[in-house]
Amino acid sequence: MYIEEENGMCRQRELMERLKILEESGMISSRVSAFCMDAAEIILGEKEDADGEKLSMLITHLAMAGDRMEKEDDREMEISPEVLEGVRQEAVYPRALCVSQQILKGTALKFTQTEADFLTVHLCNILM
Repeated sequence: MYIEEENGMCRQRELMERLKILEESGMISSRVSAFCMDAAEIILGEKEDADGEKLSMLITHLAMAGDRMEKEDDREMEISPEVLEGVRQEAVYPRALCVSQQILKGTALKFTQTEADFLTVHLCNILM
């Protein structure tokens, strides 16, 4: 258990550093950075041994999406309906959807359905 906690803390530090770089470079606000750290804590609470690379990818995507939502920027890529339907067939999908809803409930940022779907797809990838 100690090693898992240590690895989880290591991942959190790495994510904090990544978010700090994005914030200091003006790519995201402190509000978006804090939201992403909260999201990382929720994800690591759900899966302590989450793959660090997949988690970093998700948090980076979430930071960019959060920035777009904060700026009310509607330029977003659509997720392929076929991909989304395939993900919905995965056994882990209900769990990923629940975690996604928990993450999005914790922010005043208003995410589009497309961004929420992308988050859920990333979460399926992590929770498998």
